[in-house]
Amino acid sequence: MIKLDLRDYPIGLLESIINTNGKEATDRKLTSYGYGFTSNGSGRKRIYTISSLPNSFQQFKSFCVFSLGFSPQTDFVKLRNFLFYFLGNDDFSWRPHEMMEAYLRSEGKGITRQTITTYHKKLEQLELVASVGDFVYYRVRKDCGVQVNEIITKEEYNAAWASFFQWRNSYPDADSRPAYTHMYNEFGGVPRKHIKVEKNGIYIDELNYLFDLVSNSIMEEVSG
Repeated sequence: MIKLDLRDYPIGLLESIINTNGKEATDRKLTSYGYGFTSNGSGRKRIYTISSLPNSFQQFKSFCVFSLGFSPQTDFVKLRNFLFYFLGNDDFSWRPHEMMEAYLRSEGKGITRQTITTYHKKLEQLELVASVGDFVYYRVRKDCGVQVNEIITKEEYNAAWASFFQWRNSYPDADSRPAYTHMYNEFGGVPRKHIKVEKNGIYIDELNYLFDLVSNSIMEEVSG
């Protein structure tokens, strides 16, 4: 992540800092990062004056694009809101994606399960997070047409599926739908499990920096 000060930079020095070559590429990258600037002179004598620094959201967006490799077409408000909970709330980060979706909806943050999965896969590709061997067990049911997700124990999960297979063994010629119905009614929902995720300690500095950008961006937004 580039960090410039409010001062003058000869074009050669600026190119070496932000990894560009020539005026057009330098202008384009400074604009992408959210820096305000002017330049005077020609050729290798050109001097850039940094007149304003990017705000926290612009820094967050630039870091995600240039350092983490997210697409520039990403909805960075949604990504920021997801990361605020994922990086800052340990109770949120290990939840299954459909539970994350429901939790975010309750917080007024409309992010679909599919989008959450996309973000999660990207974080895994970057090795910022990793799946571990433990599972989260939960029950999914409908309440007045609204999906409800509830954490359960491994024993409850196993008991529910034992009920399903007991019904199937009792009626081997029937299809599985009545067995699912039997399990749903007896158990009060459908048992599911999701492998837990943990943050990669090797990249803790990068994760902390990312969370600082996210938090500062939200703080600037809510404080007006």
